[in-house]
Amino acid sequence: MPLSHESGPAANDLAAALSPSRAARLRPRLFEALLATVGAGCGLLLAWHYPLSGLAASMVWVLVAWATFRWPRAWLIGLPAVLPAIGGMPWTGWLSFEEWDLAVLAIGAGGYARLAVAMPVQRHRPAAQGRTALKVLLLLLWLVSVGISLTRGFADAGGFQWGWWQGYHEPMNSWRLAKSAFLSVWLLPLWRALQRESPAASARGLGIGMAAGLGVVSLLVVWERLAFTDLLNFSSDYRVTALFWEMHVGGAALDGFLALTMPFAVRELMRPVGAWRGALSVAVVVLGSYSSLVTFSRGVYLALPLGLVAMALLHALQAWRLTRGVAAPDPIGRRWLPALALAGGFSAAALLMFPSSGYRGVLAALGAFALLLPLAGAARRLPPRLRAAGVILGAVTAVMLGMLAYLLPRGPYLAYAAAWAAGAGALVMGGRATTPAMAETARVAALAAFVAVLPMVPIVALHWGEDRALAPAAAVSMGLALAAALGAGGAAPRWPESLRWQAALFGGMSSCALVVGVLLGGAYMGTRFSTGEHDLQGRMQHWSRGLALLTTPSDWVFGKGLGRVPANFLLFGMLQDHVGDYNWRPDTGRLLLSAGKHDQDWGSMFRVSQRIGPVRRPVAVELKLRAEQDAGIHVEICRKHLLYDGGGCLLKSVQVKAKGGAWQMVRLELQGRDFDRGDWYAPGLIAFSMAVNVSGRAIEIEEVRATAADGRAVLRNGDFAEGMSHWFFSSDRHHMPWHMKSMPLHLLFEQGWVGLALFAVLWLGAMWRVSAGAARDHELAPACAAALLGFAVVGLFDSLLDAPRVAFVYWLLLWVALSLPRRVPGRPSGEAGG
Repeated sequence: MPLSHESGPAANDLAAALSPSRAARLRPRLFEALLATVGAGCGLLLAWHYPLSGLAASMVWVLVAWATFRWPRAWLIGLPAVLPAIGGMPWTGWLSFEEWDLAVLAIGAGGYARLAVAMPVQRHRPAAQGRTALKVLLLLLWLVSVGISLTRGFADAGGFQWGWWQGYHEPMNSWRLAKSAFLSVWLLPLWRALQRESPAASARGLGIGMAAGLGVVSLLVVWERLAFTDLLNFSSDYRVTALFWEMHVGGAALDGFLALTMPFAVRELMRPVGAWRGALSVAVVVLGSYSSLVTFSRGVYLALPLGLVAMALLHALQAWRLTRGVAAPDPIGRRWLPALALAGGFSAAALLMFPSSGYRGVLAALGAFALLLPLAGAARRLPPRLRAAGVILGAVTAVMLGMLAYLLPRGPYLAYAAAWAAGAGALVMGGRATTPAMAETARVAALAAFVAVLPMVPIVALHWGEDRALAPAAAVSMGLALAAALGAGGAAPRWPESLRWQAALFGGMSSCALVVGVLLGGAYMGTRFSTGEHDLQGRMQHWSRGLALLTTPSDWVFGKGLGRVPANFLLFGMLQDHVGDYNWRPDTGRLLLSAGKHDQDWGSMFRVSQRIGPVRRPVAVELKLRAEQDAGIHVEICRKHLLYDGGGCLLKSVQVKAKGGAWQMVRLELQGRDFDRGDWYAPGLIAFSMAVNVSGRAIEIEEVRATAADGRAVLRNGDFAEGMSHWFFSSDRHHMPWHMKSMPLHLLFEQGWVGLALFAVLWLGAMWRVSAGAARDHELAPACAAALLGFAVVGLFDSLLDAPRVAFVYWLLLWVALSLPRRVPGRPSGEAGG
């Protein structure tokens, strides 16, 4: 069975490895075997302690390791694709360790085992890295800086103390933030080995994986919007988080992931691929655009356009360099000017129609534009008499459909759909016709269907928006007719007839429609923009308070330590920075839950929660607890994802007397209106939550039990005998004290000027390499540059690196950018040069 797609059978590889001519490779193979062993030991240890099922986790871990050993490039696609979906902390209670840790350790163990058993034959010369020693030195210096900050974080927390269930204010939080850098470097040698073995396939795999990551997270965003608000509700202040549990205390984990992956999805859209992959790429880009818009994040709204514009420029320069002197380049105006004109025309149409005819009118116009793009080339091939016949047939069909639209319920939509489907079907048949006569017939039918669609657009708008919608929609239809006449005329095509170009343009138009919907279809984004100056002033005050916590010269040089932002705000910040905390005590097995010192309104309470199944009311709750001072306990069961309740709650709050710190049983009954998970295709989640609702007070809880009306026990691990297994926590709206809210200032706080300077040098070096340096002509270079730029823009106003899963993707992409080989003219993209 081959162990490498490039290197031949395993037996031959092993024999060659043991032969005297390969003896020099024995030592590095022993080192790789040691790495595989370390990875296996750490990974299986973590898997065995997985809170939900150690046995199942161990079996999955072994399967992933074996799959990496068997298919060494699979992780380039699989890991970025599954990362946004494996955030299980709200179910497991794990904070210091996560599912993606297990995945990375399994990939490393399998990959290093493969290298140890069968080193791949280098079919290409090693990549020309240029100043490799300098890059290695910078990488080592960065890891040393992370190590120093890790030890300083332990010291700032009172010394290292191992624990499976520690929170943000305890020593293990320093490891939680350090692991992203270490684990990304753990995979770097595997990436370099794959690059040497098969450069083009490895680059292609990573690009597909990053685009797949955007597709997965976009589907999760769509689910969340359907489950907890509405796809087209842009007035609600609901902010999506997908499965990025790291946003349980705010932050921008989702924003950073979108900035990293969107350029790779656009890259897939621009590549020459088959029809199905092209359609999938369009869908991913459109869904990714929607997901980006419904973050309502001003940082994302700035980062993605800047990154994608930079990517387009770098791609154009790359194409110009690679075709210079080899072949006559395709004039840029032939591709870009029509794209800009058509996209601009559709954007103007959407802006004109949306205020009066809403989403339905804009979607009708978008469908007509979609038919226009391929129709122009089909109609241009028809003789004048057949064009005239198609127009006349379309006009007659439009009259009949118009009459039908007023005779049937929802007739305008049915008439439009019938005409559009006929046009799309005719275009497909024309492309597959086996004889000239069949092709001509299909083209005439497509033209007739398009002519019939044009009056359906204002009819749809009139049906929805009444009289005021008629004039704008009619103007758009006339513009479409003019564009079709121009496109069908002349000897040369007015715009490219490539389906890939047209699909990419349609994806761009769809994104423009989403932008118009978000900006004009709801009040929330307008409010966000109107409060921008006030929010910036608040953030600057927060930055000043955070930097004031750096009190010694060593703090400024080396930082307070990784993971110490929340603890320092809690212990030494101002009153509004004391947001509450929890602490599970391993010596007693009890939970200490405390409230913040600010006002304890609904959105500001610090909650400890557990995912539960549907319940029947009333729900009886019993708590064994004690308090040193009079306090209050708030208990709720809500239809809730991560931060905001979305669809009803059962709740009750009671006062808790101190009683000299004695243990007492508190019984309460949760009442409220009925709710369920929602629609089967987008089920919601339900959470049981507890909070101390008196400012500055704490309650120690030994056990909590909840029983539904049917007698079923609601909670697991209610006595905390398994630590915080199944429990998680959230601060719904009080987010600032958990983050520095700026990536540069986060680095300065945790790693000092040394860490910030090294970070800047690494980022600038990677950006230079993929934009103007040795790797600028690599096929991944423009997307890498766009991703790194977009991530940095989002990071100006959010920490990002305190979300380890997203930080891991960033670091891995940075190392990839620094290690990409230069492209040699005449070789396929991605192959290394000497």
